[in-house]
Amino acid sequence: MNQIHELNVSLEHHLLEVLNALPTILPDDLAAELSAFISPSSSTVIPYHILLKISQWSRSPAGLKALQSSSLDPQSYSMVSLLAGTRTSPEKKFPAYVAKDPETERRQAANDKKAVSTVVNGVLSVAGAGFATWWASERTGLRLEWKSFCT
Repeated sequence: MNQIHELNVSLEHHLLEVLNALPTILPDDLAAELSAFISPSSSTVIPYHILLKISQWSRSPAGLKALQSSSLDPQSYSMVSLLAGTRTSPEKKFPAYVAKDPETERRQAANDKKAVSTVVNGVLSVAGAGFATWWASERTGLRLEWKSFCT
């Protein structure tokens, strides 16, 4: 559960619009938590666990009743709707990838290049042989059935 409390979600404009309608109908403790993040002077992120609580509340019988009495769509408060268009932990800067064994990675990259060139070589060889056979059969005056047999 600790990992959920560490995640933040970007507070995009469309998410802020949906959340601004809630503080008056949410339970007091959840409304207080939410108000700290949707005020004009707040940050540009909101903790994931608050969105999770809002989603769970919106699916409860009391939440459904409150949302419907306020003419709000309960589906707008599902986790999929709340997280749509947001970024997870936008404030974190992840470190650059460092290979455990750079020599192994270099060898793997070289092997990958060799494999790709082998496949390309095979395709071009087959196409070239087919074209050469077709071209040669055109020049020898063979009938169509022999041309197709040769290619």
